[in-house]
Amino acid sequence: MGLDSVEMVFAFEEEFGIEIPEEDAFRIITVGDMYNFVRRQIVELPPGECLSRKVFYQLRRALMQNYGLQRHLIRKDTILTDLITPKEIEEGWPFLEMYMDLEAPKFRPARGIPVGLVHNTALLTVKHVVDNLIQVNFQKLVPESPDDNQIWNRCVDVVVRQLNVDRHEVRKEAEFARDLGMD
Repeated sequence: MGLDSVEMVFAFEEEFGIEIPEEDAFRIITVGDMYNFVRRQIVELPPGECLSRKVFYQLRRALMQNYGLQRHLIRKDTILTDLITPKEIEEGWPFLEMYMDLEAPKFRPARGIPVGLVHNTALLTVKHVVDNLIQVNFQKLVPESPDDNQIWNRCVDVVVRQLNVDRHEVRKEAEFARDLGMD
C-alpha cells in the first residue's frame, strides 16, 4: 500500500469509527467497495462501540501528531506514561484539541486517586482518555444511525479531502488508483 492508501484507510477509520484490517483494505478497489465495507461495519457495530472506536481513532491520530508516537504503540490499554513523560503529557495536553476537533478533558497531574477528570498520570490509559472525551463531548458525539445516503456523502467527503478531487469524480465505480489518482 502506498502512503495515499494508508492515509485513506486511516481517514475512513477515523470518520466512521471502524477498523479496516489490512487484508480487507487490499480488496477495496473502488469507492463503492469502500462504501459497502463501511456500511456493513456500521450496521454490525452497536452504537456505543462505534462511538468509542471513532473517538479512539481520533485520539490515536492526535497522540501521533502531537507527541510523535508510532501508531502500533497506541492501544486502549496503553498507559500514557509508558510512552511519554508526565511533563510531556501536561505540556502537550492543550494541543490535543487542535488535532481531534473535540474538547479535551481538563488535565492536571494529581497525587492519589483520580477525581473527576483529574488524573494520576501513572494510571492514565488511552481507554480512560477515550471515556472522558466521550463524557465531555457527549452532545457533539451522540451516535445517530446514518442512512445510506448519509454514509455515501461522508464517504465522498473523505475521498475529496484525502485526494483533493472534485466531488463529481467520486462515483461508486471509480477506482481509487486508476480513476482518482491514489498512490
